[in-house]
Amino acid sequence: MDEIEISKYILGETDEEFFCVDEESNQKIAIAMVQQTELYLDILSRYLDPDVYDNNEFCEVLEDLALRSRHSQIRILLHNTKQVSQRGHLVMHLGRRLGSLMQFRQLAEVHKSIPDTFMIADGIGVMHRPHSDTLAATVNFKDRPKVKELSKLFDKLWVEAEPDQESRFLVV
Repeated sequence: MDEIEISKYILGETDEEFFCVDEESNQKIAIAMVQQTELYLDILSRYLDPDVYDNNEFCEVLEDLALRSRHSQIRILLHNTKQVSQRGHLVMHLGRRLGSLMQFRQLAEVHKSIPDTFMIADGIGVMHRPHSDTLAATVNFKDRPKVKELSKLFDKLWVEAEPDQESRFLVV
């Protein structure tokens, strides 16, 4: 997927599902979606998908979103926050720097069998991988039904999760 194709997808406007299967297209789509996000970003991931999110360009657009408005909300739910923070993930370092502008929580033990990973942008765009062991993702910049379903799941998991202590004590 090249830059010209990505530029035709507009968050909240382009209702066209497509697939991305490799590291490069996953990174480009994630960056493009977060660049267009106005206020809200939710990510559910096993280990914060280093192949997708652990790069400087993604961190830059994530920081821009966090600083864009005092109403910005970035919530990241992980299966194992300790493992992610021990790896030195760039998003975890950014979260440490930004403090309360980014929130991390660890899934409750009862939910750790959930295989899905997804990113929801502004309650309308979604990048969803039903299996965490592959980079094959469905993407849609305007999919209210799917986002409604995944947001409901995310909110339930968020409420039952524990605030993460790992991200608070990272050595930067």
